[in-house]
Amino acid sequence: MPQCPKSLTRLVVILATALLLVNLSADAQNRRKRARTPQRTVESVKKDKSNTERRISETATRLQTNAKELNSQINRLNSLNADIEANRSKVAGLRSHIDSLGSAINVTADSIRTLEGDLESMRMSYVKALRGLQPHAGMAGDLSFIFSAESFSEAYSRIRYLRRFSEWRERKAERIREGIEQIAERRAHLTSLRHRQDQAFRKAEEVQQTLSKQQVQSAEMVTKLRKEDSALKRSLNEQKKKAAALDRELDRLIAAEQARLAREEEARRKAAEAKAKAAKSKGAPTASGSTKDAGERSAKDVASAGARTQTAAATAASALSGSFEANKGRLLFPVAGKYKIVRRFGRQPHPTLPHVETDNSGIDIEVGAGSSARAIFAGKVSAIFKQDGFNSIVMIRHGRYISIYAGLASVGVKQGDSVKAGQALGRIFSDPDDGNRTILHFEIRNERQKLNPVSWVK
Repeated sequence: MPQCPKSLTRLVVILATALLLVNLSADAQNRRKRARTPQRTVESVKKDKSNTERRISETATRLQTNAKELNSQINRLNSLNADIEANRSKVAGLRSHIDSLGSAINVTADSIRTLEGDLESMRMSYVKALRGLQPHAGMAGDLSFIFSAESFSEAYSRIRYLRRFSEWRERKAERIREGIEQIAERRAHLTSLRHRQDQAFRKAEEVQQTLSKQQVQSAEMVTKLRKEDSALKRSLNEQKKKAAALDRELDRLIAAEQARLAREEEARRKAAEAKAKAAKSKGAPTASGSTKDAGERSAKDVASAGARTQTAAATAASALSGSFEANKGRLLFPVAGKYKIVRRFGRQPHPTLPHVETDNSGIDIEVGAGSSARAIFAGKVSAIFKQDGFNSIVMIRHGRYISIYAGLASVGVKQGDSVKAGQALGRIFSDPDDGNRTILHFEIRNERQKLNPVSWVK
């Protein structure tokens, strides 16, 4: 093989030497950097961990504060929207009242014109009758008119004529006076109607002005809240989770209660069957015959046990809830005094988020601080429990119907108590973080079926 030139060998040696020097220089720089960087101690690590936890806690507190403020604003918006709805209904009612007053004014004015026409007719006929008598009255008085008769019978006829004419004149005069009084009365009524209409107009204008201001406030709040779109969605999801948790707990409690009632009914049925069996066995002719009858009855009972239990439960429920159903639409409202419904039953559009709906299993009622919830109908307290976001909750069974009162700060009844319609159940919670806003969440269920409470209470 041919030998490599000496110059190429020297070049390779020089390059290898340069690379080695570069590596040695880099290692020296790294050692100097590590020497300048202080080593972390256990204390420094603990301090960093404490600072990190503090920052996390502060962030969580800020998020919680923001969430509370958002919920407070949403509650204020719901309350404002409830006021807007009430004032809108009030304006519509006042306008309807104004229209009815206008119709009454027109009817009254027409009746006055009719009465005035009748009065004028009576006056004309009265004047005409008097003018027809004037020739006789001018020639002689009543006595002359009578004594000028050619015979006694004619004089008597003239006396009767004068008497009837006098009575007719009095009746005419009385009718004229009555007509005048009726016209005066109708005119006074017309004046009263016009005064009431003016008052209704002024009241409607005031309410409309208030309504316009509230609508502007609502629009401003909606615009402001929509800027917090992501935070609102987080808050909405949290509320949905709490509402779903309440629904699950209510379903669980109702199902457990249904199972307990079914077991109690089954136990009563078996006790009654055992009693009937013992009574019949005393009169049986042989032991074998008695055993055979008992076996036949047992087979039939097993085949229809479920149906009979269901029928018995339905009958008992009908006996207990018949009055409840009969009073649909007339049951007591769950709070006394002034209130407003700030969230209605079922699916409703979110007050700020477009294309988003909320689902409510009942209605949310805002009342004054210190208000109490009351039983809408007589029943039995079937459960009392607490749930996140709803404070204390009371369930009252009315046969197969159940009324639910959530958001109580304190409870004045206990499980198993029989309550009367209107009985206080507890004080409603006032949220200090929301200006002591006091809201009761109220539901009515047919077992686990959710019903619209507005259709049941008055």
